Amino acid sequence: MPSYHSIIKTSLQWGMLVSLTLLFSCGRPFIKNQPKERYYLYKNKIEVKEGRFLKTEKAALSLRLFTQLEDSSKIKLKKKLLFFNLLDSPYIYNSTHTLNSAANMKASMFHLGYYHAAVDTHTDTSGKKITVTYSIKPGNPTRIEYVRYDFKNSELQKIAAQIAGQSYLKKGDPISKANVITEVARCVDSFRNNGYLKFTAAEIKIKGDTTTEALTYLGSDPFEQLEMLNRAQGKLDSPTIKLNIVLNPPADSSRLRKYFVHRIHVFQDFRQGDNTTDSTLHHFTYNGMEMYYHDSLLNPAVIARNITVKSGQLYNQFDYYQTIFKLTKLGVWQSVNIRVEENKDSTELIDYYIELAVNKKIGFETALEVSYSASNSTNNVLAGNLFGLSGNISLQNRNLAKQAIRMSHNFRAGIEFNNNFSNNQNIVNSNEVGYSNTTTFPRLLFPEIPNLFSKKNDYGEGESFVNFGASYNTRLNLFNLQTLNGGFGWSGNNRHNWKWVWTPLNLGYSNVINPTDSFRRIIDENPFLNYSYNTAFVSGMAVSFSKTLTQLPHPNSLSKEMYFRINAEESGLTWGLLPLMNHYKRRFIKTDFEVKHTVKYLKSVIALRGFVGVGVPLLGSDSNRTLPLFKQYFGGGSNSMRAWPVRGVGPGGRAISPFRSGQTIYNDRTGDMQIELNAEYRYDIAKIIPNTLTLKGAVFTDIGNVWNIRNTQPNRSADTTQFQFKNLYRQMGVAMGTGLRLDFNYFVVRLDFAFRFKRPELFYVNDGWKAPSIGFNDMFKKILTRGPNNEYKQWRYENFNFAIGIGYAF
Repeated sequence: MPSYHSIIKTSLQWGMLVSLTLLFSCGRPFIKNQPKERYYLYKNKIEVKEGRFLKTEKAALSLRLFTQLEDSSKIKLKKKLLFFNLLDSPYIYNSTHTLNSAANMKASMFHLGYYHAAVDTHTDTSGKKITVTYSIKPGNPTRIEYVRYDFKNSELQKIAAQIAGQSYLKKGDPISKANVITEVARCVDSFRNNGYLKFTAAEIKIKGDTTTEALTYLGSDPFEQLEMLNRAQGKLDSPTIKLNIVLNPPADSSRLRKYFVHRIHVFQDFRQGDNTTDSTLHHFTYNGMEMYYHDSLLNPAVIARNITVKSGQLYNQFDYYQTIFKLTKLGVWQSVNIRVEENKDSTELIDYYIELAVNKKIGFETALEVSYSASNSTNNVLAGNLFGLSGNISLQNRNLAKQAIRMSHNFRAGIEFNNNFSNNQNIVNSNEVGYSNTTTFPRLLFPEIPNLFSKKNDYGEGESFVNFGASYNTRLNLFNLQTLNGGFGWSGNNRHNWKWVWTPLNLGYSNVINPTDSFRRIIDENPFLNYSYNTAFVSGMAVSFSKTLTQLPHPNSLSKEMYFRINAEESGLTWGLLPLMNHYKRRFIKTDFEVKHTVKYLKSVIALRGFVGVGVPLLGSDSNRTLPLFKQYFGGGSNSMRAWPVRGVGPGGRAISPFRSGQTIYNDRTGDMQIELNAEYRYDIAKIIPNTLTLKGAVFTDIGNVWNIRNTQPNRSADTTQFQFKNLYRQMGVAMGTGLRLDFNYFVVRLDFAFRFKRPELFYVNDGWKAPSIGFNDMFKKILTRGPNNEYKQWRYENFNFAIGIGYAF
């Protein structure tokens, strides 16, 4: 056991290593191929002076202004060895590029409504290095005094008046180019939603008037003139603009013509060259639509139900896009294309041609996970060195019974090997087989029920689903576990674009059978396992909401994406009140929240994830002190705490049972609560096959653990598995690692190598930190040193885990 002083020394050494890394990554760049005897551009600074900006607004404005630099004025840094900045072949300094960049910045400020902004430049010289500073004085933004719509067309004017309250140009707000463009697009969409098929942005002109009467006054009274000039100066301090949105008369009069839908032609299995005169196509009329097909593919009622365009109605652009969205969502077709053409017999009628290219009816997917966890013979994680292998096979029928019903079959099998076996043990530690089925209907069955909870059609249209699953797990020399689950529910999107899933009937059942004498002995030694490993029946409801927010493009990255998900579940409070299997019924409430944040750059990605889940057992009896086993949280594996095997971390600071030759032990770890934080930096290494295979790398850290909510000790003594805020830091596991990714565009093969640096079960010693005493000066020497008594080799062996997965962990 290391001494207190050695622990402090190790912490300082590792802290120095991290600090030096950050210094190199964030400090001055290395310069390569600098021009000889020439001044070159080394750095750009942007300073926003004056103006009323919040700190975040000033930062966003600075990023925007950096994008206005001319290409020859930009500093192009490259990342080397993940952290080091390299300035390769810097540009020779040219003052003309600096002046052009300043002009671009001034124009950008103008587009934001700062019509009187000033941009000054200053250069500093250090040797041959030139640092350019751009000082921006924004002045006061020009604000909107009023907005008027004057289209000189009674019908357009009526539509404009109806939508005026939704304008992006509001009285008192700063004028900006982005809001002007958005307002023009909004008006165009509104007119197209009211029959004006050919109306474009070219038919709208926005006029701005910023003149003051002092500039045009012709009176002779000098005192009155001074008064008006004083008012004019006040307007310069708080400038305003009057906006008039008017019609720009088009040369083509059809752009101001309203159109009505005449015929709707639907090609169910479209092939290139198909048309309405093709005699080889089957043809019939259904619900006012002309249907054409080679082979009968889908019930026409399903197609008609998802086409929002109707014959005889006014052209509506929203219905056009809604039809594309709904038909695509069915999954029956590979692509959906809609052509709109003017009818040959009338100047006010249009015909729709809906071309549906067939998708494959049967889909097939496979996935593979491999993990390896190393341990020594006396302080293992799961009874020795474990090698796990699991696979998934998924089959999907995208068009069951010609109703666009999707049925998915998922088959799973896994096996875990233990190389620390003897004559009394098997090399196989456990195995599992499972099957699940989900049937999704492309509409809400019994829609009256979910609509009870909606306001103004907030939930709108959606889907219905029925699912079922069964699994059988064998823990050799311990027990067998049967698990069944099933449910029925609805899903869809509300008007705020949150995806919702409501499962009003959620059932589950698990049963431990054939427990061996070894497992009974383990239960006797660890009575709290009785609360998890028993027969349990769950009946209740569940609901979840999720949403993805995307910013694209972003000033300093290709895109940013934020994902939110929240789940809630109960058992025993709704359906659980019915007198059904009361002896095995478990009562609890459970909720969890997950957030993911991803920032994509040209050749790298930063991905962050946070997860918190809590399940609270409702004490109906003394045996109901934990969640049922199949509802508990766990960490470890290729998609969670990657330095631990599956179910290898927690709960809390529970000690690991030592391995003893010839004796079966059980160290699976689950709990009622989980906290997990993950961070990963992904980067490109090389393109092995252009446009087909890219080798990528990653460095990551995983932090977290699982706990029980209630005390599970039979005598209610101190329980290290129970969550207590005072032990949160001490019982958090910390892992760091690196990995390789083979990106085949359509899927990713992931190899992760991770080490446990902080182990929750050792929280009582140095808060669980197990980092070796390695300094920056001897890190590689000690890690790579071989030998039977090498403590660093032993540390590697005891804290290492390797995993293979398909797709990214988060």
